[in-house]
Amino acid sequence: MRHKIFLLAMPLMLLACHRETHFITDAGYRAQVEKDFEARKLLASGRATELFSVMDTSLSLEETEAMQFLYAYMPYSDLADYDGIFFLKQVRTAFAARDTFSWGRTVPEEIFRHFVLVYRVNNENLDTARMYIFNELKGRLKGMTMYDAALEVNHWCHEHVTYRPSDVRTSAPLATLRTGFGRCGEESTLAVTALRAVGIPARQCYTPRWAHCDDNHAWVEVWVEGQWRYLGACEPAAKLDMAWFTQPATRCMMVHTKAFGRYNGDEEVVRRTGLYSELNLLSHYADTRHITATVQDREGKPVREAQVKFKLYNYSEYYTLATMTTDADGQASITTGLGDLLVWACKDGKYGYAKIDVRKNDKIILKLTRSAGEEYVENLEINPPEGKFRDEGATEAEIAANACRLACEDSMRNAYLATFPTMSTVGVETHGRASLQPNPNLTDEQLQEIIRKCEGNYAEIIKFINNHADEKLAGEESVAFDLYPDVCHETWEKWNVLYDYLCSFSDKDLRDITADVLEAHCVIPSMNFVGWDYEIYKKGILPARISNEMVRPYRKELLSVFRDFTADSIFRWTAENIIVDDTGNYYRCPISPVGVYRLRHADAHSRDIFFIAACRSAGIPAYMDNATEQLFVYDVNKMNWQIVSFAEKQEPAKTGKLRLEYHGAAKLKPQYWSHFTIAKFENGDFVTFDYENDPRVASFPATLELEAGYYMLSTGNRYSDGAALSRLEFFNVSEGETVTKELVIRPLEARPGMVYGCVTPDMRVPINSEQHSLPELFGKNPLVLCYIEPDREPTKHLLNELSAMQKTFDEWKIPFLMVVPEGEERAFDPKRWHLPHDTKVAVDSNGLLLERLAAEKICFKTISRPLVLIVRPDGKVTFKSEGYRIGTAELIFKSL
Repeated sequence: MRHKIFLLAMPLMLLACHRETHFITDAGYRAQVEKDFEARKLLASGRATELFSVMDTSLSLEETEAMQFLYAYMPYSDLADYDGIFFLKQVRTAFAARDTFSWGRTVPEEIFRHFVLVYRVNNENLDTARMYIFNELKGRLKGMTMYDAALEVNHWCHEHVTYRPSDVRTSAPLATLRTGFGRCGEESTLAVTALRAVGIPARQCYTPRWAHCDDNHAWVEVWVEGQWRYLGACEPAAKLDMAWFTQPATRCMMVHTKAFGRYNGDEEVVRRTGLYSELNLLSHYADTRHITATVQDREGKPVREAQVKFKLYNYSEYYTLATMTTDADGQASITTGLGDLLVWACKDGKYGYAKIDVRKNDKIILKLTRSAGEEYVENLEINPPEGKFRDEGATEAEIAANACRLACEDSMRNAYLATFPTMSTVGVETHGRASLQPNPNLTDEQLQEIIRKCEGNYAEIIKFINNHADEKLAGEESVAFDLYPDVCHETWEKWNVLYDYLCSFSDKDLRDITADVLEAHCVIPSMNFVGWDYEIYKKGILPARISNEMVRPYRKELLSVFRDFTADSIFRWTAENIIVDDTGNYYRCPISPVGVYRLRHADAHSRDIFFIAACRSAGIPAYMDNATEQLFVYDVNKMNWQIVSFAEKQEPAKTGKLRLEYHGAAKLKPQYWSHFTIAKFENGDFVTFDYENDPRVASFPATLELEAGYYMLSTGNRYSDGAALSRLEFFNVSEGETVTKELVIRPLEARPGMVYGCVTPDMRVPINSEQHSLPELFGKNPLVLCYIEPDREPTKHLLNELSAMQKTFDEWKIPFLMVVPEGEERAFDPKRWHLPHDTKVAVDSNGLLLERLAAEKICFKTISRPLVLIVRPDGKVTFKSEGYRIGTAELIFKSL
């Protein structure tokens, strides 16, 4: 009998052995994913073959469910610009990592699904970095614990990449590796990609804006052995939960991250959609309080479905940290830090706002009593959280051993960077595999400039330049005259088309663009340009770049569609055929123009980029003003640029002018973002323009042409402790009129307790092997003492700022003393930074100077560097800044 039962059970046992396991084991969640996947298939039907044909191949059950999960929730940019083979390789490598490393199967299903499988970190351009890094590290991590492996991955990242600021577009991880540097958003994108590549859950965390200084910062959280820990991307420390930003993060008002897909973790959700959730991680780093805003109308009745925005002062604007919608009681809540926020509410054209001091209050009432058009001035003082010291727990021996590794890794990376062409080596010589040929279209100086900018991507740029070495692109015999026979020849003769074309790309473009993409945009079909001068062509046809997008080929395909279209007909086609949904492209990575055309779904910004690209492809000059995001098309009949707006239903935009004047302190030259911003009222709130480095506001008076409307001029000034004096002026710009406004920057007032200690005459430092007392270095002026950490991001920010203000400090004859701890002096080359002329360098042997400063109670022995002190000739310390702070150089100058 038992034998018969066994024989009957055999088929069932064999079936069970061959039954595939689900990637998503929760049947309810799996059904939701399948439903969402089918909806995305319908939405992306224009790219069905490229995206979904891979699903018809021999996929395992796990692979099928993983692909469905990714397709169901990926942003429009990924549906539009990548294919199914790309995503399948991502899935298979994620599973390979899970099965290769000892910790792979210990990661919970939900954590793996949202923070390992997902290929995108933020708004970077995608590439095959996961596959490359997996193969690079799988041998190196063999035998390690998950904890040690997380640290080791970060060391690998540091071997290849260090911090350097750059523009807003986020490079793909492999481009960052090739370049050897990146801003914090790019470093953290690389580190998260690398960690996920080896099966370690990771996510990029942002404080969208600091509270105690301008700017923001991104870092990484890793899930290790059951809990989330943090690390500084490409900045390895001796342990996890240890980084230069540990102390500044205790002063944050928000730290957030995005979770791809429908996420059910236990973190506080700031925003939840059907595609992603935005999580509030602030409690991991700072003391917090849950606050509630109640929105009321004029009569005091609660307002339902009003929009509430929690705003933080930063870069002379009030940046929105989070946006909520009020419930039936008119309430919206958030967890934030113990500082000041401006809380803004709006509905149906009405708005209201108030400042809340979270240290004292957890409730605030907002009344919708204001409307567009009201002109008035508002003064506010905004105070950040105080912050606190956190013991990170590493021993001196562990810190020293880690510092030794960092120095070795720096030398490895520097050896690679030394292979890039430089101003002294570039020319018509051989650089590795690329041989630069003489070119009639570029002078030696122009060649040097372009090759220097492209850095690690020099082979691609040299390849493109060499392709055009035998044709002349300027003057009467140039190819340009054959392509554009109706152009005014006298305006073209003096221009160099090839040089101007290359200069139309950003420095970052030159570091990651390919020769093929350059060729795709350089070869422009012959068209009738009706006698335009060269400047119109240079501004509205020549550039491939339009805004902050990754440059991809688009001219050939869009020309085949829009060859005989006018600007008006392209506008109508775009308005009628492209469905705009900003939530659908939630990572805000711009979709390529071809991707927009094929997908027919886009965010508004990508739609606008597409419109300009279509116009240029059809031979119609067009551009986007990236300060205001206004669209301009050249009107052949009126011979001028016309504003085009999808919001205005193609009616000509009505414009006026704003004249800005400055009559304040002569020593201060107001800078956009640092000192002032301009914002336009749209949908109940003010949207800030981006005039950074724009020549239109480089000097005063400055006159700007703006759309008629309601505006806000915001100015600000910070104390050294991070508190800010803010001034808001609300005004109108009327059609055809000029309104004049003065930039009023509120002066900082002397505060009690502004002396931070006193330096004694016997305090000495070694300079060029000789001991000097600090008073010997003063002369008649105060001394600026900077105790730095040369290879870390906060010090690099400070050195960049001092370099930018070198001329100003030299005019005032301000002496600087850069103090480097013993053992770190090799990491600091003062000549690289172009510091003020009167700058001396001292090495703090055995930390003796720091001990003396601590003994005088000027600072703690354990400090966050850079420590910046202003020491008066009488020894009094009248300024102190410690750790990360944007704008320190200007604070130094104002304090002097």
